[in-house]
Amino acid sequence: MLKAAILGATGPTGFHLARALHDDGHAVRVVSRSRRHLARGFPDAAFEKVTADVLKADETRRAIEGCDLVYDCIGLPGHQMHLHPVTARNVADAVLGAGARCIQVSSCWAYMPILLERLDEFHPRAGGPPWARWRRRAEDILFDAGAAILHLPDFYGPRVHVSTLQNALAEAAAGKTMNWIGAADVAREYVYVPDAMRIASRLAEIPDVFAQHWILPGAGPLTGAQVADITSRQLGREVKLRPAGLMTLRLVSLFNRDLRGFLQVAPDYLKPVAYYAGKLARLIGKPDLTPYESGIASTLDWIAAGGARG
Repeated sequence: MLKAAILGATGPTGFHLARALHDDGHAVRVVSRSRRHLARGFPDAAFEKVTADVLKADETRRAIEGCDLVYDCIGLPGHQMHLHPVTARNVADAVLGAGARCIQVSSCWAYMPILLERLDEFHPRAGGPPWARWRRRAEDILFDAGAAILHLPDFYGPRVHVSTLQNALAEAAAGKTMNWIGAADVAREYVYVPDAMRIASRLAEIPDVFAQHWILPGAGPLTGAQVADITSRQLGREVKLRPAGLMTLRLVSLFNRDLRGFLQVAPDYLKPVAYYAGKLARLIGKPDLTPYESGIASTLDWIAAGGARG
């Protein structure tokens, strides 16, 4: 049994990872800046709750003290994206000082601009917009400290509040037309976040996982048109899809601050992409992944129950 600290535990990846680690028999410390969010997300005594701001080096050291393994699940909002290297440096210094190991739960952004339709660990990690470069810099800091870097496709599922697929599902659940980034027939890959975090938990006790990059798989390429079809079946009514190109996104961004930041990575969301996780499969075998039909159904149930407003 390991004692694992999860930084950013109240976000969607941290929340599902805490459950997966607990189910796998590990002791789990959940860390967040908000005591209120910790109490609401983890009301039971099975999880040790620690309030700390990972932007502060001393609080980061205190947050991981006594832990064998640290998961960095920190996802900063767009206006703080430039602070990812700061949190990474604090985490790297803390784990090196404590003799702990680290796994960072990251995204595909460090591989932007996406040049190949099949994305694996050999895809170039260079260039790209500021958000991609800041994410890459944070990964490199932790990698140099011996961390395993997990690259997730765009994800969706219960407790996810912002992602390209999640946003579209929330619009459909509200009876609106689904706004879709890119053409309706462009296939991209998504991962149901509980699946990804079960994989992340499995990697905790595998020494060979560290100091390497790992592409995590999604459930296969999926088009916007297929999302609309699946969502229509689940809701029992027709769901319409409104594809949006860069020109439309730029116009809408005039009235949406969050979208203005996202515009820098939007061109890569217009491209088809599939994630090749053969390296991971050779390590742990091919993982079981939730089909989109089931994952979208459970996500819509969570939204309908008011989770998206929580």
